[in-house]
Amino acid sequence: MKLRSWFLIVSVVLVLGVVTVTVGASGPAGSGLYRLVGLVGQTVALVRSSYVEEVSIPQVEQGALAGMVETVDPGGAYVPETEAKAFERITARELPPYGLVLGKRSSYPLVLQTLPDSPAATAGLLPGELLERVGGVAVRARPVWRALVLLDEAEQAERDVDVVVIDRQLSGTRTVRLKAAQVRSAGPTVEVREGVPVVRIGAVRRENVAALRVQLDAQQDAAAVVVDLRSLALGDETAAAEVAALLVGGRIEMKLARREGEGGTLTAEAQPRSWRVVACVDYTTARAGELVAVLLKARGVPLVGFETYGDTGVRNAYRTSEGRVWLAEEWALGPDSKPLLGNGLKPDEVVRMRPDADPVLDRALELARGATAKKAA
Repeated sequence: MKLRSWFLIVSVVLVLGVVTVTVGASGPAGSGLYRLVGLVGQTVALVRSSYVEEVSIPQVEQGALAGMVETVDPGGAYVPETEAKAFERITARELPPYGLVLGKRSSYPLVLQTLPDSPAATAGLLPGELLERVGGVAVRARPVWRALVLLDEAEQAERDVDVVVIDRQLSGTRTVRLKAAQVRSAGPTVEVREGVPVVRIGAVRRENVAALRVQLDAQQDAAAVVVDLRSLALGDETAAAEVAALLVGGRIEMKLARREGEGGTLTAEAQPRSWRVVACVDYTTARAGELVAVLLKARGVPLVGFETYGDTGVRNAYRTSEGRVWLAEEWALGPDSKPLLGNGLKPDEVVRMRPDADPVLDRALELARGATAKKAA
């Protein structure tokens, strides 16, 4: 057991080394690092001697390392070697298992997006709901990758899987069954509501850009459009610039930030647009969808709803002796020049949700039709 405790301490030092290289921490390790190592050792000893049941040191290791990585990068992950290949397979997938895109809220996996006609959508899973169990395994207070691996393994085996879900009002749970079925990509849609085209992207992917261009060109005589960026996370950063350029017209350019040196630049150009654009956002506007929101806001597009998820990180995997560490290398900055990692993008006009209604979309349509905007948040 002492050997396992010392392994935990060494692992902490190793992860700190990776983090230091990645985020460019300056200055010597000094007493701060050694103090941390000492605190970890003391805490492990106290847990072992005081907890009511025998403590699993490997579980403590994984929890400590995962917590450390998520503190540095809320969307990052530490995955032990035994699960690393399974998680790498998921990160390489074009579409998520059962069409279910997950993030994290508090200590639960959060449903960010369900792809249309996917097993997740057919089962009635809704963006904003939380997962409590996957296939009988508790996923609360576990890293999100654990739920993803469980879903991926079940899908690979072509099994149905039961998922216990907490509703968006946090008022109760229900069990839904995800059926083994093929998942298809989500394309863009345009629906005219009260005379205003409402655009939904589906997935921020380059293969969707051409289809989106055709649909927008068909609405070129519109005075305004509403783009609904809620429940949008799937995609990549390069396509985000192309989508934003199609919506507002002209040239889009934004530099991504990193701790040291210059980050990459997102650029795209599209034909000019004469219409007004209003965007709907909330805490399921994440990742590629959140990048679109950042780019639109930089061009003066008002955001309606409430604060976005807070993850625009472009990540890379680092190998350790016992697993992999995924950390953001680049990220977008908000209007306050702070990284959008763990902190979301604040809307210009806050509109709270109500059961059985969509006041966010209603207000966005009002603004698109010329209503006076309220004071920015």
